[in-house]
Amino acid sequence: MKKLISLFSSLFLVISHAVLAHDAETSRPFQKFHAHQIFESHSHAGWESRYFSEGRDALNGKSLWAGSFELGYDHFSGGVWYGRSSDHSYDEWQYNLSITQEMNGFEFYADYTHLVFAKDDESDDEWSVGISYGDLPWDMESALDATYSVDADGTFLEWSNGKSFSISEAAELSANGIFGWNEGYVSDGHDGMNYFAFSLSGERVLNENFSLVGHGTQSWAIDRDLTYAGDDQLKDFFHVGIGIEWNF
Repeated sequence: MKKLISLFSSLFLVISHAVLAHDAETSRPFQKFHAHQIFESHSHAGWESRYFSEGRDALNGKSLWAGSFELGYDHFSGGVWYGRSSDHSYDEWQYNLSITQEMNGFEFYADYTHLVFAKDDESDDEWSVGISYGDLPWDMESALDATYSVDADGTFLEWSNGKSFSISEAAELSANGIFGWNEGYVSDGHDGMNYFAFSLSGERVLNENFSLVGHGTQSWAIDRDLTYAGDDQLKDFFHVGIGIEWNF
């Protein structure tokens, strides 16, 4: 199982990616870079009310604290992510290497992630590919991501469509819908369409380097089948997350 009116009014806006398949939510812990022959770095720390993963409430209602650091140059990036449950009964490390390419409104990426579940003395290796297109009508973006788990010998696919809105010079809000499809990735869950989620998320720039981010996401299970043990955590639920990002 793997596999989160002043400052408070701004926080409401950003909580109110799954933003465009590359959000700050725990299910997307790494930011992809295309830095055009300069070094860029990014760090994130935050709290998720639930660990949302493959449409599942992966920690049965427990919250998750998470932090990450990523460094990128040109087409390449890498990072480290750590997540820990609120009662310290679960922790997870992820180590990631990624390559991206942009062309004619498309962005392509491929990456490798090594996952370590220290308390269970287990690990996994994942290979992911994705494509997104941002020049759709009404400034919408569509993205398709596929992740293959070596341990499960299966793949999970997510298709997302969304749009961003500028609230002010310092604030942006995004709306996004995601479909998730299981093909053996959740080895003890049903194959086929697994969930649909709708998310509102955003960013409030605090200064040149720091931003406040957050999201609110409602997920609905599709074809949940409790004869599969892996579908027990596949359910309808709402969760939120808040965090701070540092770009330097």
